[in-house]
Amino acid sequence: MVGQRPIVKIKNASELEARDIAAWAAMRAGNTALYSPYFHIGYTQAVETLCDDVRVLCVYDTKGLPFAFLPLQGRGFARPVGAPLTDYHGFICHAGTELDPAELLKQAGIGAYHFSAAVNPELSSFKQTKDKGVLMHMPQGAQAWRAERDSSYRRHLKSNRRRARKAAEEIGEIRCEFKSQDKAVFEQLIAWKTKKFEMTGKYDVLSAGWTLDLLYNLWRMPKAPLRCDMHALYFGNRLAAVDLGLTDGQTFHSWIVAYDSDLHNYAPGIQLLELMIEASADMGYDKIDLGAGLDGYKRHYASEDVTIGTGFIAAQGPAAALSQLYSKAEKFGQKALKDVPGKLRRRYSQIAACEDSFSGRAKAMVSAMRTHGS
Repeated sequence: MVGQRPIVKIKNASELEARDIAAWAAMRAGNTALYSPYFHIGYTQAVETLCDDVRVLCVYDTKGLPFAFLPLQGRGFARPVGAPLTDYHGFICHAGTELDPAELLKQAGIGAYHFSAAVNPELSSFKQTKDKGVLMHMPQGAQAWRAERDSSYRRHLKSNRRRARKAAEEIGEIRCEFKSQDKAVFEQLIAWKTKKFEMTGKYDVLSAGWTLDLLYNLWRMPKAPLRCDMHALYFGNRLAAVDLGLTDGQTFHSWIVAYDSDLHNYAPGIQLLELMIEASADMGYDKIDLGAGLDGYKRHYASEDVTIGTGFIAAQGPAAALSQLYSKAEKFGQKALKDVPGKLRRRYSQIAACEDSFSGRAKAMVSAMRTHGS
């Protein structure tokens, strides 16, 4: 749309017309960067049922035809829809689409847009840091995927199989219940994850009512086009690990993962992942995504290059000015204060997205400042 001023409208997801929904689906199908189920329109619709500030920035060409969409929440400070739970986000558009995100936000009356894992190259000119996502693409199945792995993975797999034999001998045979609908398993997953947040001092994003409701609602729709599948690993009769992931039926995005910490030496999380890889074709998955970061065990599993960016777009007004101020404070903090301002800003972004009340935000930020946002 070079040289032409686009038409920008803000709509509720429930207000999207049939042509909008069809265009959204076509854009996603034709743009490989949008493979993640977070870009499925059902995700935005699911969040909208729980949060009253969900909007879609809709871009139309001069003929009124859909050109791009940006699901978001908020007005002054806008954020990706479903943040901080949304692991990937960005514009829904055809590959190669030329956009001016700052101008689009201005036309929509939005001051600033903060993102943490944007996949669009259109955002690359804005202040950000880059990271890698971990995607396993297995179009030919698990065996072919494993055959292409390097020697580091093969050593990792050998070590994992040794731990699996040890777990079977000392506790009980390993088995997996795929696509479990056992509520007790779901509740144990949340309990393990909550305990992990407490141990690390990180903000518990599941403590907000809507975040937990979102997971539960998506999990309780096992036949829906967009849903959460839950896979549970057992050592004998003992629940060892659980992975709840968002899926559109083709890509499984590992979302909430936890395990029995008393079984840490047996690597239950990795045992579960390997069994999921083995069963991926039977479950309809040709991709398993582990999210951002190549740290730890994840480095063994990346088979496709996924680049994501974290940053913000300062569009207009007080929100833009404050975003620029945050950026300057973070640059100073990285050098002199061990990134304390940046950590607190990122922590507050999480809290503001989850906590509706001022008292809730204040309480959470006091806790964050006590640990310098660790």
